[in-house]
This record gives sequence, structure tokens and C-alpha cells, in this order.
Amino acid sequence: MFNNKKKIELNDEELRIVLYALNDFRNAVLKENKSANVISEVICKLKNKMKVDKYELGAIINGLDRRRKVMIEKKEDTSMISDLLLKLLKISET
Repeated sequence: MFNNKKKIELNDEELRIVLYALNDFRNAVLKENKSANVISEVICKLKNKMKVDKYELGAIINGLDRRRKVMIEKKEDTSMISDLLLKLLKISET
């Protein structure tokens, strides 16, 4: 059940975006006095080619979604994050 991991391959730009989004997500979770262990583990895994389970993939998707919403509020271009979210959602469905 927990060994069902998905391989995610990211280019340098996608990796940078995911790291920023996860860091923002981790900080938001910590401000709510909740555990950010899964998010911290995913950030560490991003240093290498990564295989993630559904919970880690969910953390990445949630982090990117939160970042996208902030960018929308600031009227910034979200096309790169939207494309990355679609890519990760397709991976999560397989």
C-alpha cells in the first residue's frame, strides 16, 4: 500500500518552483502549529531524482496550489505553475 511510489522528473525551472512553493507551504503549516514533517521530507528528496508516495505527492500539489493562489491574488502569471500542477495531477492518477 505505502510502497506504491511514483517517479517525478522535473527540469531545473520546475524544481525551483516546487522548492519555493513547498517552502511557503511548510512555513504556512508551521504558523498553524501543525506538523510539517512530510513537507520537510519532500524538500530533502528534491535534491535527487525522486520517487514519492501519494502523501508526498499530495504535499507537493498542495504547496503548488497555495503558491498559485497567492500569485493569482497578486495578478502574476501562473502559467508555469498551472502546467506543473497538471503534470503532477496526471502522474498522481496513474
